[in-house]
Order: sequence, then structure tokens, then C-alpha cells
Amino acid sequence: MRDSNMEISHLFGLALQYAGLFGITLIGVAGAAFGFFKWFGAKWLESKFSERLQNLKSEQDQAIRLVQSTIDREVHRAKKLYDNEFTALSDSWRLLRAAYDISASSVASMTANVERMNNEELERHLAKRGMEEWQRAEFQAMKGEARQGEYWKWSEWQKAVECDKRWRDCQQQIDSTSIFFPAGFTEKFRSINEMICASNVEFEERIRQHKEPQYREAFDRFEATKKLRKEGKVKMDELEGMVRDRLWSVAKEGF
Repeated sequence: MRDSNMEISHLFGLALQYAGLFGITLIGVAGAAFGFFKWFGAKWLESKFSERLQNLKSEQDQAIRLVQSTIDREVHRAKKLYDNEFTALSDSWRLLRAAYDISASSVASMTANVERMNNEELERHLAKRGMEEWQRAEFQAMKGEARQGEYWKWSEWQKAVECDKRWRDCQQQIDSTSIFFPAGFTEKFRSINEMICASNVEFEERIRQHKEPQYREAFDRFEATKKLRKEGKVKMDELEGMVRDRLWSVAKEGF
């Protein structure tokens, strides 16, 4: 009986030892598992945060590129408009100035006195003026006032052709580039150019009806050309100031 009790006590002690060992092992395993999951969770959160941060950075970079692209496009567009406006205004003014000057001077035409030239002097003069050979031969056959009168007509027609050419160059320039003009400029350019056209038409009629009976009554008053030289001059001065101010303002804004 006593031996039986000792055996039970021994077994109970072993059980307690194994139980204690097993309990310690479970605690260790549980602790290790907790530590592992804590480390794994931290890594997972860190990875997710890094991924999200990278996505946000990528979205931000894309938004910045889009905004920069829009700004660059608008700046390029504005610069092109400034360049076109600057060129359109400066070229149109240059052509208008040339057309105005030659048309306004049509009332004060001076021609060389060819009736007193000998054949050699006449040939040299007409060739220098660019007259065709067959025309020079016809002038060589003329004498005195007849030669002078025909030479005046020929010389005036050369000027009339140049007046018309300069007016047309200006008109085409305005038609093709006025889209780039600021508000109020197109009307002023066209108004002056219309006055130039009227002066040119009058100039041509003066040539056609030179020394005709009704000439002095109808065309010797130079009404259209005088209007161009008086009213047109005022408009030219006003437009010149507008163009100058606008060109310099565009240049400053361009910088």
C-alpha cells in the first residue's frame, strides 16, 4: 500500500514537471508567434503606406505635368499671337505709309524737259527710266511739245501704276492680317486706304483727260487728293501714334 502511494506521488510529480514544461513551451510559442505577427503586421503596414505614398506621388507628378503642359501651351499660344500681331501691325503700317506718300504726292509731279533733248540725251534718259525700246523709238520720232506731252502722260502713267500697286499691296496686307489687329485698328487702316484709292482714281482721270476741255473744271481741283493730304494726314498721325504705342506695349509684355 505504501509502495503504491509512492508510485502515485512519483507519477504526479512527473506530470507536474511535464505540465510545467509544456506550459512554458506554449507561452514561448505564443510569445514568438505574437512577435512574428507584430513584425509582419508592421512590415505589411509599412509596405502599404509606402505603396500608397508612391501612388500619391505619381498622381501628384502627373497633375503637375498636366498643369505645366497647359501653362506651356498657353504661353506658347500667347507668344505666337504677340508675334503675329507685332508683325501684322508693323508690316501693315509700312505698306500704308508707302501707299499714302506716293498717292499724296501725285498733285506735285515733276517731269523732265525732254523736248529740248537731242536724240542721244533722250535715248539715255528714257533707257534709264526703263522705257521699252519700241517706245523709245516712237519718242525719238516726236518733236517739241508733242514729245513733251506724250512723255508727261507716259511718266504720269508709270507713277499711277506704282500708286495702284502700293495701294493693292497694302489692301492685301490688311485683308490677310487684320485678324491679328487689336480692336479699333482695322477700321482706321481701311479708312485711310479708301482715301488713297479715291485719290488714285482721281489721278488716273487727270491723266486720261489731260488737256481735254472739261479737264480743269472736273479734275484740276484735286479734291480727293487734297482730302487725302489734309484729312488723311490727320488720320495717319493718329494711327501712327496708336501703332507705336501698341508695338511698344506688345514688346514690353513679351519680356
